[in-house]
Amino acid sequence: MTVAALDRGEQVLMLRKGGIREDGRHFKVEHDGFFLYPTYFHEAAALLKPGAQTLFDDAMRDEDDALVTLRLWAEVADVIEIREASSVEALGPFHIFTSEFASKRAYWKPRHPLNVMLLRCFRLQQPQALPVMAEYAGCKSWVKLVEEYPVGVATSVLSDREFERRVGEIRAALGHAVAGPAAAEPVAGQAGSQPG
Repeated sequence: MTVAALDRGEQVLMLRKGGIREDGRHFKVEHDGFFLYPTYFHEAAALLKPGAQTLFDDAMRDEDDALVTLRLWAEVADVIEIREASSVEALGPFHIFTSEFASKRAYWKPRHPLNVMLLRCFRLQQPQALPVMAEYAGCKSWVKLVEEYPVGVATSVLSDREFERRVGEIRAALGHAVAGPAAAEPVAGQAGSQPG
């Protein structure tokens, strides 16, 4: 559901703690730019705020067991590590999940921080359809694709001004200084990894 919310411009962050199958069993940012690979491994409508539950319905209606379509390229604008319950609560207005689910994610593996990835997202002009493979499945954040796919032409989901406004609000809510403007265009070239 997070990928759908990023695609619609409803949020600009991703909360990551790391999957059960992570190398070293904790999360780390491995790439500055990556495709967003939509998955439904831990998804349920009950995990979403009431206003976001249509995202689940739409995703389940459009899900294809054989193919997945890469529609978004993301660039990491910042990563903020948080550990305090007050910081998790402060993020409430900025994501689609219930406060209970966000707290549960934050307190799983309590010795490790919750990573708030601020992402600048770009819609691919030519989405890439690829077969669903067993190697891509499971509870993990990063997947190495068996082939490399070009980013090609992509359009920012949000304007520079709107993205900077949202990032500023998140950083202010967390008590962090506002960062400088994010890059306006995606990195040229190819990418072969993306978060799950």
